[in-house]
Formats: sequence, structure tokens, C-alpha cells
Amino acid sequence: MFYLSEELKNLFSGSDPYKVLKELDGKVYREVKNRKTLQFEYNGKSYFAKIHTGVGWIEIFKNLIQLKNPVIGATNEWSALKRLSRTSIKTMTVVAYGEKGWNPANRQSFIITEDLQQTISLEDYCINWLDSKPQLSERKALISKVAEIASALHSSGICHRDLYLCHFLLHKKEPKFPQISVIDLHRALIRGQLPKRWIIKDIAGLYYSAMNIGLTSRDIQRFIWQYSKSNKNFAFRENGKFWMRVKEKAVRMHKKLGPAR
Repeated sequence: MFYLSEELKNLFSGSDPYKVLKELDGKVYREVKNRKTLQFEYNGKSYFAKIHTGVGWIEIFKNLIQLKNPVIGATNEWSALKRLSRTSIKTMTVVAYGEKGWNPANRQSFIITEDLQQTISLEDYCINWLDSKPQLSERKALISKVAEIASALHSSGICHRDLYLCHFLLHKKEPKFPQISVIDLHRALIRGQLPKRWIIKDIAGLYYSAMNIGLTSRDIQRFIWQYSKSNKNFAFRENGKFWMRVKEKAVRMHKKLGPAR
């Protein structure tokens, strides 16, 4: 499969896209054994490319033995972004996607998205909240917006699987505050309806990543209220055990991994 928007057609111009990407100059943001994330410019515009190579059968079997869904390429992110395009959630815009090979262990794939410029991650934006508290209106707006996004994400059948503050980007120059985009969905799990254990994992990860920014019990109550506003199944009074499991998992993560930053 191969998808290419008009704005990048001349970049590839009939050439093998995998060869073009291999030779592309840009800033490497992350490079692991089977995946590279590259920021590059073309025609005065900035883009991000995620290039996946085969993960190998050992990695696939290791994940299956651990009851994990192996990530074998860019397909997860492509599918998640397509689904998100039908919701109110702001996210990345895909301008190119490709996949080749029938063997999942050797499959190659890539996805290119527009660079979300003039943004800052909530991890960076909130880093000084503990020492320098923001205005109450700002704090309330951000917590409510993050809860709204998380709820919409799960209601649409998507578990992010890396739902941390660093993957929420706040747009700096938007007239309406706050405008936030969700990024990094390459590990996303997509279902018709998400099992509770996956929702717990997502929210616990988010809570863990926010443990050191000075959240109060009122802040947490506000998040729960906003999250369950559109999904009554998660209202605290009717589902207190669910939220206790979220807290317990987040605390375990903190003990095991230490502070999120």
C-alpha cells in the first residue's frame, strides 16, 4: 500500500520511496534498532518521517509470550490517525504512508506527517507548576482539556499505550486556549470497544507522568468529572474501584520507574 499527498509528489517523483527516505537529510530525533524518526524540510515546510524496518521473529515472539501486541510497522499509527480524523481530537496530519512485504518480521513501512510547529509538550509546559503555580483558570482549562481528549480517545476505541504528558502538544499561538494535539500513536491499540484494563493502563500512565507537577485532590476530581462527563460508565460514584485501580497502577509505575522526568 502507498499513499502520497500532492505536496510531496515531487519529492518521490516515481522513485522507490524507501530509497528516497533512506537518503533523506534531516535531524534524527530517535533511532532504535528497527525504527527511525526524522525531521526534514521540503519546499520550505517541515515534516516528520517515521521509518520502520523488519522487527524480526524473535521480537514478535517475545511480545506474544509477554501477552503484548507487537508493533511491526507504521500501520498502527496510520490506522489510529485515520480514525482520529473522524473525531474532534486534534492530531498530526498524514501526508504519506507506505507499507511493503507480506512477512510481518521483515515488513518495511513508513509514515510522514506535517510538523506541528509553535507547540510545546505539556511535560515541558507544566514542569515548573510545583514551584510556580499557574493561574487557576489556566490550570482548570488544561486539566479539563486533557481529560476530554483522553475520554474521546477511549470512546473512539483507541488506547494510546504511551499516554504521557510529553505526547500532548499545546499550540502556543491559538486564539482559543487551550488547543492541544495528541502525537506518537505508533503503539496504539484499536478496538471496537476497549477493555477496561487498557483504559486503566492509559490513564495510569497519564497520572504517573503528572505526579510531580503539584496536582491537588481537586485537580484529580476535576479530571475524573470531565473524563466521565461523556462516558457515564466511568463516573466515580458508580465506579470508584476503577479509579482506585488507576491510582494503584500509577503508584506502582512511580515506584518502579521513579519520577517521569
